[in-house]
Amino acid sequence: MRRVVAPLVAALAAALALAGAANAIPDQGTPQFNDYLQGLERNGFHLNPDTAWRVAHQACIGGIPGYIGIELAAQGVVGPGAQDRVFEVARKYACPVQ
Repeated sequence: MRRVVAPLVAALAAALALAGAANAIPDQGTPQFNDYLQGLERNGFHLNPDTAWRVAHQACIGGIPGYIGIELAAQGVVGPGAQDRVFEVARKYACPVQ
């Protein structure tokens, strides 16, 4: 019984600890997300909304599975430091103020 309860309690604690990070970036379709997309546009990054959301997640929260670099390159974010620049714009417009 103890072997079952301890991991369950640990999983619950981890879920509660990470629950705040899940709402850290704006959802697609909200005015905040539209402001973020406009900020990307003003800085010369023309990303589709799905990629923009993944970039914001990567910049604000951290690693997500997938090939974000390849996806950005497919949408024209190429060159030395280009990914760093798009992540800086994402941090400026999409990440919450801490």
